[in-house]
Amino acid sequence: MLRGGGWGNFVYESGSWDYSFHVPHDLNALIEACGGSKAVEIRLDTFFSGGYFTIGNEPGFLVPCYYNYIAKQHKTSKLIRGIMANNFSDSRGGLPGNDDAGTTSAWYIFHSLGFYPNAGQDVYLIAAPHYEKITIHLENGKTFVIMAENVSDQNIYIQKAILNGKPLNKNWFRHTDTKNGGTLKFYMGSKPSDWSANGNPPPSMSTECE
Repeated sequence: MLRGGGWGNFVYESGSWDYSFHVPHDLNALIEACGGSKAVEIRLDTFFSGGYFTIGNEPGFLVPCYYNYIAKQHKTSKLIRGIMANNFSDSRGGLPGNDDAGTTSAWYIFHSLGFYPNAGQDVYLIAAPHYEKITIHLENGKTFVIMAENVSDQNIYIQKAILNGKPLNKNWFRHTDTKNGGTLKFYMGSKPSDWSANGNPPPSMSTECE
């Protein structure tokens, strides 16, 4: 509701918790400002376990992937699986909130593939794939294939990954890795692994634009 020419609440479409994380252009600087990775992990854990997160609007769409920035990618995998199972279905009310011109559906589709883009970058943050094999037909006539060996409702954690024939030891990759076609293969298991824990964290937009 508009009041006196402005919104009645001081935030819109989400809450102050969501917006306190909303620095998608420079997550690494936010982590530093919050006291480092451990402090951010505690804050994220509280955010999700305390019921402050909502999947119904865009401000929170990227936050489940923030664990990737602090080398806790397995927590992203578990969260995404739970969000999809508990908030999406094939019923008439199967989307959480307004689809907003396909944005919410796109969130679901990307995470079904196993990754999600940080808008404004060519970076995809890896979560966990849902299907044994998906083929994306690119505009240039080539294909990009995503495979997940041993994937199931229990085997949600990545044990290792191979991108275009080479080991992928970080929890993100670039669009340039996909545009000419190729293959991304995940090996899944039922328990968290240390896959990607020692890899480089996803880069910040502000750093890449310097």
